[in-house]
Amino acid sequence: MKKILLGSVALIALGSAANAADLSARYTKAPVVAPVSNWTGFYVSGGFGYGIMEADQHATTSGVASVVDTRMGGRGYFGTVGVGYDYQITPSWVVGVFGDAQWGDIRGSLMDLNNGITARLKNDAAYAAGARLGYLVAPNVLSYVNVGYSYASFKGTTFDDGVSTIGKSHRDGWFIGGGVENDLNFFGINAPGWFMKTEYRVAEYNRRNSVYAGDIDGIAFKPYVQTVSTSLVYRFNSQVRPGAQAGTPFYTKAARSPAYNWTGFYLAGGGGYGMFSADQRSVDTTTGAITGIDTRNGGRGYFGTIAGGYDWQINPTWVVGVFGDAQFGDIRGSLSDAGLGVTGRLKNDTNYAAGVRVGYLIAPNALSYVNGGYSHADFKGVTLTDETGLAVGSTGKSHRDGWFIGGGVENDLNFFGINAPGWFMKTEYRVAEYSRKTSALYDAAGTLTTDGIAFKPYVQTVQTSLVYRFNWGSPVVAKY
Repeated sequence: MKKILLGSVALIALGSAANAADLSARYTKAPVVAPVSNWTGFYVSGGFGYGIMEADQHATTSGVASVVDTRMGGRGYFGTVGVGYDYQITPSWVVGVFGDAQWGDIRGSLMDLNNGITARLKNDAAYAAGARLGYLVAPNVLSYVNVGYSYASFKGTTFDDGVSTIGKSHRDGWFIGGGVENDLNFFGINAPGWFMKTEYRVAEYNRRNSVYAGDIDGIAFKPYVQTVSTSLVYRFNSQVRPGAQAGTPFYTKAARSPAYNWTGFYLAGGGGYGMFSADQRSVDTTTGAITGIDTRNGGRGYFGTIAGGYDWQINPTWVVGVFGDAQFGDIRGSLSDAGLGVTGRLKNDTNYAAGVRVGYLIAPNALSYVNGGYSHADFKGVTLTDETGLAVGSTGKSHRDGWFIGGGVENDLNFFGINAPGWFMKTEYRVAEYSRKTSALYDAAGTLTTDGIAFKPYVQTVQTSLVYRFNWGSPVVAKY
Protein backbone atom coordinates (compact mmCIF):
# COMPACT_ATOMS: atom_id res chain seq x y z
CA MET A 1 0.00 0.00 0.00
CA LYS A 2 2.73 2.46 0.99
CA LYS A 3 4.75 1.84 -2.20
CA ILE A 4 1.70 2.26 -4.42
CA LEU A 5 0.54 5.42 -2.63
CA LEU A 6 4.06 6.85 -2.56
CA GLY A 7 4.54 6.33 -6.28
CA SER A 8 1.10 7.62 -7.21
CA VAL A 9 1.24 10.82 -5.19
CA ALA A 10 4.86 11.49 -6.15
CA LEU A 11 3.92 11.34 -9.83
CA ILE A 12 0.93 13.59 -9.18
CA ALA A 13 2.91 16.18 -7.26
CA LEU A 14 5.94 16.09 -9.57
CA GLY A 15 3.85 16.36 -12.71
CA SER A 16 3.79 20.12 -12.94
CA ALA A 17 7.44 20.49 -11.95
CA ALA A 18 8.71 17.93 -14.44
CA ASN A 19 6.60 19.25 -17.27
CA ALA A 20 7.88 22.75 -16.73
CA ALA A 21 11.52 21.71 -17.01
CA ASP A 22 11.71 23.08 -20.52
CA LEU A 23 10.30 26.53 -19.86
CA SER A 24 13.63 28.33 -20.08
CA ALA A 25 14.32 26.66 -23.41
CA ARG A 26 10.96 27.74 -24.79
CA TYR A 27 11.42 31.41 -23.86
CA THR A 28 12.54 33.88 -26.51
CA LYS A 29 15.25 35.98 -24.89
CA ALA A 30 14.50 39.64 -24.52
CA PRO A 31 16.95 42.40 -23.63
CA VAL A 32 15.06 43.23 -20.43
CA VAL A 33 16.19 41.07 -17.49
CA ALA A 34 13.58 39.99 -14.97
CA PRO A 35 14.18 40.71 -11.26
CA VAL A 36 16.50 38.33 -9.45
CA SER A 37 14.95 35.91 -6.93
CA ASN A 38 16.99 34.37 -4.12
CA TRP A 39 15.41 31.22 -2.65
CA THR A 40 18.19 30.48 -0.14
CA GLY A 41 17.25 31.34 3.44
CA PHE A 42 14.85 30.86 6.35
CA TYR A 43 11.09 31.40 6.18
CA VAL A 44 7.98 31.30 8.37
CA SER A 45 4.41 30.63 7.25
CA GLY A 46 0.82 30.60 8.45
CA GLY A 47 -2.49 29.72 6.84
CA PHE A 48 -5.51 27.42 6.81
CA GLY A 49 -6.86 24.35 5.06
CA TYR A 50 -9.47 21.63 4.70
CA GLY A 51 -9.08 17.89 5.22
CA ILE A 52 -10.85 14.55 4.92
CA MET A 53 -10.03 11.63 7.22
CA GLU A 54 -10.63 7.91 6.72
CA ALA A 55 -9.98 5.40 9.54
CA ASP A 56 -9.92 1.59 9.23
CA GLN A 57 -11.49 0.30 12.47
CA HIS A 58 -11.99 -2.94 14.42
CA ALA A 59 -13.81 -3.49 17.69
CA THR A 60 -11.54 -5.45 20.07
CA THR A 61 -11.90 -7.71 23.11
CA SER A 62 -8.73 -8.28 25.18
CA GLY A 63 -6.83 -6.90 22.18
CA VAL A 64 -8.32 -9.42 19.72
CA ALA A 65 -9.93 -7.74 16.68
CA SER A 66 -13.49 -8.48 15.62
CA VAL A 67 -14.24 -10.37 12.41
CA VAL A 68 -15.71 -7.36 10.63
CA ASP A 69 -13.90 -4.08 10.03
CA THR A 70 -15.41 -0.73 9.07
CA ARG A 71 -14.10 2.39 7.39
CA MET A 72 -15.20 5.48 9.24
CA GLY A 73 -14.67 9.04 8.00
CA GLY A 74 -14.31 12.66 9.01
CA ARG A 75 -13.81 16.15 7.62
CA GLY A 76 -13.12 19.67 8.77
CA TYR A 77 -10.98 22.80 8.73
CA PHE A 78 -7.67 23.65 10.38
CA GLY A 79 -5.09 26.39 10.83
CA THR A 80 -1.40 25.83 10.20
CA VAL A 81 1.97 27.43 11.01
CA GLY A 82 5.39 26.42 9.70
CA VAL A 83 9.08 27.24 9.57
CA GLY A 84 11.82 26.07 7.22
CA TYR A 85 15.06 26.63 5.38
CA ASP A 86 15.60 26.39 1.60
CA TYR A 87 18.84 26.22 -0.38
CA GLN A 88 18.99 27.01 -4.10
CA ILE A 89 21.49 24.44 -5.38
CA THR A 90 21.33 25.43 -9.08
CA PRO A 91 19.58 28.14 -11.11
CA SER A 92 16.54 25.84 -11.40
CA TRP A 93 16.47 23.55 -8.33
CA VAL A 94 15.75 24.21 -4.65
CA VAL A 95 16.01 21.81 -1.68
CA GLY A 96 14.85 22.44 1.86
CA VAL A 97 13.84 21.18 5.29
CA PHE A 98 10.80 22.28 7.28
CA GLY A 99 8.51 21.66 10.22
CA ASP A 100 4.85 22.59 10.61
CA ALA A 101 1.83 22.18 12.87
CA GLN A 102 -1.93 22.02 12.30
CA TRP A 103 -4.65 22.77 14.86
CA GLY A 104 -8.30 22.39 14.00
CA ASP A 105 -11.41 20.28 13.91
CA ILE A 106 -11.28 17.33 11.50
CA ARG A 107 -14.20 15.53 13.11
CA GLY A 108 -15.44 12.02 12.36
CA SER A 109 -16.80 8.89 14.03
CA LEU A 110 -15.85 5.68 15.82
CA MET A 111 -18.18 2.66 15.65
CA ASP A 112 -18.16 -0.51 17.78
CA LEU A 113 -20.48 -3.04 16.11
CA ASN A 114 -19.86 -5.63 18.85
CA ASN A 115 -21.53 -3.38 21.42
CA GLY A 116 -23.70 -1.32 19.04
CA ILE A 117 -22.21 2.04 20.09
CA THR A 118 -20.70 5.08 18.35
CA ALA A 119 -18.68 8.15 19.32
CA ARG A 120 -17.21 11.32 17.82
CA LEU A 121 -13.52 11.17 16.83
CA LYS A 122 -11.68 14.50 16.60
CA ASN A 123 -8.24 14.96 15.02
CA ASP A 124 -7.37 18.20 16.79
CA ALA A 125 -3.65 18.51 16.01
CA ALA A 126 -0.96 17.21 13.66
CA TYR A 127 2.77 17.91 13.47
CA ALA A 128 5.18 17.19 10.62
CA ALA A 129 8.89 17.42 9.83
CA GLY A 130 10.26 16.75 6.38
CA ALA A 131 12.22 17.71 3.30
CA ARG A 132 11.21 19.13 -0.04
CA LEU A 133 12.61 19.31 -3.56
CA GLY A 134 11.43 22.03 -5.93
CA TYR A 135 11.83 23.19 -9.53
CA LEU A 136 11.65 26.88 -10.47
CA VAL A 137 8.93 27.13 -13.10
CA ALA A 138 9.69 30.87 -13.19
CA PRO A 139 12.03 33.06 -11.12
CA ASN A 140 9.29 33.62 -8.54
CA VAL A 141 7.32 30.34 -8.87
CA LEU A 142 8.47 27.09 -7.21
CA SER A 143 6.76 23.74 -7.89
CA TYR A 144 7.77 21.14 -5.29
CA VAL A 145 7.23 17.73 -3.70
CA ASN A 146 7.74 16.95 -0.02
CA VAL A 147 7.87 13.94 2.29
CA GLY A 148 8.56 13.18 5.94
CA TYR A 149 7.37 12.17 9.41
CA SER A 150 3.93 13.05 10.77
CA TYR A 151 2.32 12.87 14.22
CA ALA A 152 -1.45 13.08 14.76
CA SER A 153 -3.33 13.73 18.01
CA PHE A 154 -6.91 12.56 18.70
CA LYS A 155 -9.06 13.80 21.58
CA GLY A 156 -10.62 11.45 24.12
CA THR A 157 -14.31 10.66 23.64
CA THR A 158 -17.36 9.05 25.29
CA PHE A 159 -19.57 6.65 23.32
CA ASP A 160 -23.33 7.08 23.05
CA ASP A 161 -24.00 4.46 25.75
CA GLY A 162 -22.71 7.06 28.22
CA VAL A 163 -20.36 4.51 29.81
CA SER A 164 -17.64 3.50 27.35
CA THR A 165 -14.84 6.07 27.12
CA ILE A 166 -11.36 6.23 25.60
CA GLY A 167 -8.64 8.70 26.47
CA LYS A 168 -6.64 11.06 24.30
CA SER A 169 -4.37 9.17 21.88
CA HIS A 170 -1.86 9.76 19.11
CA ARG A 171 -0.56 8.04 15.99
CA ASP A 172 2.83 8.17 14.25
CA GLY A 173 3.13 8.00 10.48
CA TRP A 174 4.48 9.46 7.27
CA PHE A 175 3.27 11.90 4.64
CA ILE A 176 3.89 12.80 1.01
CA GLY A 177 2.63 15.80 -0.92
CA GLY A 178 3.40 18.67 -3.22
CA GLY A 179 2.48 22.22 -4.07
CA VAL A 180 3.28 25.54 -5.68
CA GLU A 181 4.81 28.61 -4.00
CA ASN A 182 5.02 32.07 -5.58
CA ASP A 183 5.73 35.63 -4.50
CA LEU A 184 2.86 38.10 -4.23
CA ASN A 185 4.20 40.06 -7.22
CA PHE A 186 2.62 37.20 -9.16
CA PHE A 187 -0.70 38.95 -8.35
CA GLY A 188 0.62 42.45 -8.99
CA ILE A 189 1.15 43.12 -5.25
CA ASN A 190 4.42 44.86 -4.33
CA ALA A 191 5.30 43.05 -1.09
CA PRO A 192 9.03 42.19 -0.89
CA GLY A 193 9.68 38.92 0.93
CA TRP A 194 6.03 37.82 0.98
CA PHE A 195 4.97 34.62 -0.79
CA MET A 196 1.93 32.35 -0.97
CA LYS A 197 1.92 28.55 -1.19
CA THR A 198 -0.84 26.04 -1.85
CA GLU A 199 -0.13 22.43 -0.90
CA TYR A 200 -1.73 18.98 -1.09
CA ARG A 201 -0.69 16.31 1.42
CA VAL A 202 -1.73 12.75 2.30
CA ALA A 203 -0.65 11.07 5.56
CA GLU A 204 -0.88 7.44 6.70
CA TYR A 205 -0.67 6.62 10.43
CA ASN A 206 -0.15 3.40 12.40
CA ARG A 207 -2.94 1.31 13.92
CA ARG A 208 -3.31 1.38 17.72
CA ASN A 209 -5.86 -0.11 20.09
CA SER A 210 -7.71 2.15 22.55
CA VAL A 211 -9.27 0.20 25.45
CA TYR A 212 -12.40 1.53 27.16
CA ALA A 213 -11.77 2.79 30.69
CA GLY A 214 -12.18 -0.08 33.20
CA ASP A 215 -13.05 -2.62 30.47
CA ILE A 216 -11.45 -5.29 28.27
CA ASP A 217 -13.28 -4.09 25.16
CA GLY A 218 -11.92 -1.34 22.96
CA ILE A 219 -11.49 -0.10 19.43
CA ALA A 220 -8.44 -0.10 17.15
CA PHE A 221 -8.18 2.37 14.30
CA LYS A 222 -5.67 3.30 11.58
CA PRO A 223 -6.20 6.83 10.16
CA TYR A 224 -5.46 8.27 6.72
CA VAL A 225 -5.70 12.06 6.39
CA GLN A 226 -5.77 14.02 3.13
CA THR A 227 -5.45 17.83 3.28
CA VAL A 228 -5.12 20.90 1.10
CA SER A 229 -3.86 24.19 2.57
CA THR A 230 -2.96 27.75 1.56
CA SER A 231 -0.44 29.79 3.55
CA LEU A 232 1.25 33.17 3.50
CA VAL A 233 5.05 32.84 3.65
CA TYR A 234 7.64 35.40 4.69
CA ARG A 235 11.19 34.83 3.40
CA PHE A 236 13.96 36.63 5.28
CA ASN A 237 16.50 36.66 2.44
CA SER A 238 14.45 36.80 -0.76
CA GLN A 239 15.35 40.24 -2.13
CA VAL A 240 19.08 40.24 -2.90
CA ARG A 241 20.76 41.79 -5.92
CA PRO A 242 23.59 40.08 -7.85
CA GLY A 243 26.91 40.49 -6.07
CA ALA A 244 25.34 41.61 -2.79
CA GLN A 245 26.33 38.36 -1.11
CA ALA A 246 29.16 36.38 -2.60
CA GLY A 247 28.33 32.73 -3.12
CA THR A 248 24.57 33.19 -2.83
CA PRO A 249 22.85 31.39 -5.73
CA PHE A 250 20.56 33.42 -7.93
CA TYR A 251 18.07 32.67 -10.64
CA THR A 252 17.96 35.20 -13.48
CA LYS A 253 15.76 34.64 -16.50
CA ALA A 254 14.87 36.86 -19.42
CA ALA A 255 11.39 38.34 -19.35
CA ARG A 256 8.95 36.18 -21.28
CA SER A 257 8.04 37.35 -24.74
CA PRO A 258 6.64 34.48 -26.85
CA ALA A 259 2.90 33.96 -27.26
CA TYR A 260 1.30 30.51 -27.45
CA ASN A 261 -2.20 29.67 -28.59
CA TRP A 262 -4.35 28.21 -25.80
CA THR A 263 -7.60 28.58 -27.76
CA GLY A 264 -9.01 25.26 -28.97
CA PHE A 265 -10.35 21.81 -28.10
CA TYR A 266 -8.50 19.21 -26.03
CA LEU A 267 -8.81 15.62 -24.76
CA ALA A 268 -7.31 14.21 -21.55
CA GLY A 269 -6.83 10.92 -19.70
CA GLY A 270 -5.10 9.95 -16.47
CA GLY A 271 -5.51 8.68 -12.92
CA GLY A 272 -5.74 9.77 -9.32
CA TYR A 273 -6.39 9.03 -5.66
CA GLY A 274 -9.35 10.06 -3.53
CA MET A 275 -11.07 9.86 -0.16
CA PHE A 276 -14.68 10.33 0.84
CA SER A 277 -16.46 11.12 4.08
CA ALA A 278 -20.21 10.39 4.23
CA ASP A 279 -22.59 11.78 6.88
CA GLN A 280 -24.95 8.87 7.67
CA ARG A 281 -28.06 8.18 9.75
CA SER A 282 -30.68 5.42 9.93
CA VAL A 283 -34.25 6.41 9.05
CA ASP A 284 -37.74 4.92 8.87
CA THR A 285 -38.49 4.89 5.13
CA THR A 286 -42.27 5.06 5.66
CA THR A 287 -42.27 8.19 7.84
CA GLY A 288 -38.84 9.68 7.15
CA ALA A 289 -38.19 9.82 10.91
CA ILE A 290 -34.57 9.60 12.06
CA THR A 291 -34.09 6.40 14.06
CA GLY A 292 -30.35 6.51 14.78
CA ILE A 293 -27.41 8.74 15.64
CA ASP A 294 -25.48 10.61 12.94
CA THR A 295 -22.11 9.07 12.09
CA ARG A 296 -19.40 9.77 9.53
CA ASN A 297 -18.23 6.84 7.46
CA GLY A 298 -15.31 7.02 5.04
CA GLY A 299 -13.51 5.47 2.10
CA ARG A 300 -10.41 5.72 -0.07
CA GLY A 301 -9.06 4.41 -3.37
CA TYR A 302 -7.78 4.99 -6.90
CA PHE A 303 -9.52 5.90 -10.16
CA GLY A 304 -8.96 6.56 -13.85
CA THR A 305 -10.28 9.63 -15.63
CA ILE A 306 -11.05 10.88 -19.16
CA ALA A 307 -12.05 14.40 -20.20
CA GLY A 308 -12.73 16.79 -23.05
CA GLY A 309 -12.98 20.56 -23.17
CA TYR A 310 -12.54 23.86 -24.96
CA ASP A 311 -10.38 26.81 -23.85
CA TRP A 312 -10.35 30.39 -25.06
CA GLN A 313 -7.39 32.71 -24.47
CA ILE A 314 -9.08 36.06 -23.91
CA ASN A 315 -5.81 38.05 -23.58
CA PRO A 316 -2.06 37.37 -23.26
CA THR A 317 -2.34 36.14 -19.65
CA TRP A 318 -5.91 34.87 -19.05
CA VAL A 319 -7.67 31.72 -20.29
CA VAL A 320 -11.30 30.64 -19.77
CA GLY A 321 -12.85 27.31 -20.71
CA VAL A 322 -15.59 24.70 -20.39
CA PHE A 323 -15.09 20.96 -19.89
CA GLY A 324 -16.62 17.63 -19.00
CA ASP A 325 -14.96 14.59 -17.43
CA ALA A 326 -15.61 11.14 -15.99
CA GLN A 327 -13.91 9.05 -13.29
CA PHE A 328 -14.03 5.24 -13.10
CA GLY A 329 -12.49 3.45 -10.16
CA ASP A 330 -12.68 1.98 -6.70
CA ILE A 331 -13.04 4.53 -3.89
CA ARG A 332 -14.24 1.99 -1.35
CA GLY A 333 -15.54 2.58 2.17
CA SER A 334 -18.32 1.50 4.54
CA LEU A 335 -22.07 1.88 4.91
CA SER A 336 -22.71 1.14 8.60
CA ASP A 337 -25.20 1.67 11.40
CA ALA A 338 -24.50 0.65 15.00
CA GLY A 339 -28.16 0.79 16.02
CA LEU A 340 -29.18 -1.62 13.26
CA GLY A 341 -25.99 -3.63 13.83
CA VAL A 342 -25.06 -3.75 10.14
CA THR A 343 -22.11 -2.80 7.96
CA GLY A 344 -21.05 -3.31 4.35
CA ARG A 345 -18.65 -2.09 1.68
CA LEU A 346 -19.79 1.10 -0.08
CA LYS A 347 -18.10 1.66 -3.45
CA ASN A 348 -18.05 4.98 -5.32
CA ASP A 349 -17.37 3.52 -8.79
CA THR A 350 -18.11 6.41 -11.18
CA ASN A 351 -18.28 10.21 -11.13
CA TYR A 352 -19.19 12.66 -13.89
CA ALA A 353 -18.62 16.41 -13.94
CA ALA A 354 -19.26 19.43 -16.17
CA GLY A 355 -17.87 22.84 -15.38
CA VAL A 356 -15.91 25.96 -16.21
CA ARG A 357 -12.38 27.07 -15.44
CA VAL A 358 -10.45 30.33 -15.30
CA GLY A 359 -6.67 30.27 -15.64
CA TYR A 360 -3.68 32.60 -15.42
CA LEU A 361 -0.56 32.01 -17.55
CA ILE A 362 2.35 31.94 -15.10
CA ALA A 363 4.52 31.26 -18.16
CA PRO A 364 3.66 31.11 -21.88
CA ASN A 365 3.19 27.32 -21.70
CA ALA A 366 2.12 26.93 -18.03
CA LEU A 367 -1.44 27.60 -16.86
CA SER A 368 -2.55 27.87 -13.22
CA TYR A 369 -6.35 27.60 -12.91
CA VAL A 370 -9.43 27.21 -10.71
CA ASN A 371 -12.59 25.38 -11.73
CA GLY A 372 -16.11 24.62 -10.52
CA GLY A 373 -19.38 23.08 -11.66
CA TYR A 374 -21.88 20.21 -11.45
CA SER A 375 -20.97 16.67 -10.37
CA HIS A 376 -22.79 13.31 -10.35
CA ALA A 377 -21.64 10.29 -8.28
CA ASP A 378 -22.70 6.62 -8.57
CA PHE A 379 -22.52 4.12 -5.68
CA LYS A 380 -22.84 0.36 -6.10
CA GLY A 381 -25.29 -1.73 -4.11
CA VAL A 382 -24.08 -2.94 -0.69
CA THR A 383 -24.25 -6.39 0.94
CA LEU A 384 -24.78 -5.83 4.68
CA THR A 385 -23.47 -8.12 7.44
CA ASP A 386 -23.71 -8.25 11.21
CA GLU A 387 -20.72 -8.09 13.57
CA THR A 388 -19.91 -11.78 12.92
CA GLY A 389 -19.74 -11.34 9.14
CA LEU A 390 -23.10 -13.06 8.47
CA ALA A 391 -25.02 -11.50 5.55
CA VAL A 392 -28.27 -10.01 6.85
CA GLY A 393 -29.41 -7.65 4.09
CA SER A 394 -28.53 -5.35 1.21
CA THR A 395 -29.15 -2.01 -0.49
CA GLY A 396 -29.54 -1.18 -4.18
CA LYS A 397 -27.35 0.93 -6.45
CA SER A 398 -27.79 4.68 -5.92
CA HIS A 399 -26.52 8.04 -7.13
CA ARG A 400 -26.06 11.56 -5.80
CA ASP A 401 -26.01 14.99 -7.49
CA GLY A 402 -23.84 17.84 -6.28
CA TRP A 403 -21.21 20.46 -7.04
CA PHE A 404 -17.43 20.69 -7.04
CA ILE A 405 -14.65 23.25 -6.80
CA GLY A 406 -10.94 22.77 -7.47
CA GLY A 407 -7.80 23.97 -9.17
CA GLY A 408 -4.55 22.87 -10.74
CA VAL A 409 -1.59 23.50 -13.03
CA GLU A 410 -1.24 22.51 -16.70
CA ASN A 411 2.08 22.59 -18.60
CA ASP A 412 3.27 21.47 -22.02
CA LEU A 413 5.16 18.17 -22.18
CA ASN A 414 8.66 18.88 -23.50
CA PHE A 415 10.93 17.40 -20.85
CA PHE A 416 13.86 14.95 -21.19
CA GLY A 417 14.49 16.38 -24.68
CA ILE A 418 11.23 14.94 -26.07
CA ASN A 419 9.64 17.14 -28.71
CA ALA A 420 5.89 16.57 -28.25
CA PRO A 421 3.90 19.42 -29.84
CA GLY A 422 0.37 19.64 -28.48
CA TRP A 423 0.97 17.29 -25.53
CA PHE A 424 0.47 18.58 -21.97
CA MET A 425 0.18 17.28 -18.43
CA LYS A 426 -2.14 18.68 -15.77
CA THR A 427 -2.32 18.06 -12.02
CA GLU A 428 -5.58 18.94 -10.28
CA TYR A 429 -7.17 18.95 -6.81
CA ARG A 430 -10.96 18.78 -6.46
CA VAL A 431 -13.53 18.56 -3.64
CA ALA A 432 -17.19 17.66 -4.29
CA GLU A 433 -20.27 17.80 -2.05
CA TYR A 434 -23.31 15.66 -2.91
CA SER A 435 -26.97 15.55 -1.86
CA ARG A 436 -28.33 13.40 0.97
CA LYS A 437 -30.52 10.48 -0.14
CA THR A 438 -31.90 7.40 1.62
CA SER A 439 -31.01 3.86 0.52
CA ALA A 440 -33.73 1.39 1.52
CA LEU A 441 -32.63 -1.85 3.22
CA TYR A 442 -33.65 -5.34 2.08
CA ASP A 443 -33.48 -8.33 4.41
CA ALA A 444 -31.50 -11.52 3.69
CA ALA A 445 -34.45 -12.93 1.72
CA GLY A 446 -34.57 -9.83 -0.52
CA THR A 447 -37.74 -8.40 1.05
CA LEU A 448 -37.96 -4.62 1.35
CA THR A 449 -37.96 -3.41 4.98
CA THR A 450 -38.98 -0.10 6.53
CA ASP A 451 -35.36 0.62 7.53
CA GLY A 452 -33.03 2.77 5.49
CA ILE A 453 -29.68 4.54 5.70
CA ALA A 454 -29.42 8.12 4.47
CA PHE A 455 -25.95 9.34 3.55
CA LYS A 456 -24.44 12.55 2.19
CA PRO A 457 -20.97 12.09 0.64
CA TYR A 458 -18.05 14.52 0.35
CA VAL A 459 -15.31 13.39 -2.07
CA GLN A 460 -11.79 14.84 -2.25
CA THR A 461 -9.47 13.84 -5.12
CA VAL A 462 -6.08 14.62 -6.67
CA GLN A 463 -5.22 13.51 -10.20
CA THR A 464 -2.70 13.79 -13.03
CA SER A 465 -3.68 13.56 -16.72
CA LEU A 466 -2.05 13.68 -20.13
CA VAL A 467 -3.70 16.30 -22.36
CA TYR A 468 -3.67 16.65 -26.14
CA ARG A 469 -4.47 20.10 -27.57
CA PHE A 470 -5.64 20.17 -31.20
CA ASN A 471 -4.74 23.79 -31.90
CA TRP A 472 -1.47 24.27 -30.01
CA GLY A 473 0.70 26.63 -32.08
CA SER A 474 4.36 27.50 -32.21
CA PRO A 475 5.58 30.47 -30.17
CA VAL A 476 5.54 33.88 -31.75
CA VAL A 477 9.08 35.28 -31.79
CA ALA A 478 9.42 38.62 -30.04
CA LYS A 479 10.57 41.56 -32.13
CA TYR A 480 12.65 44.48 -30.90
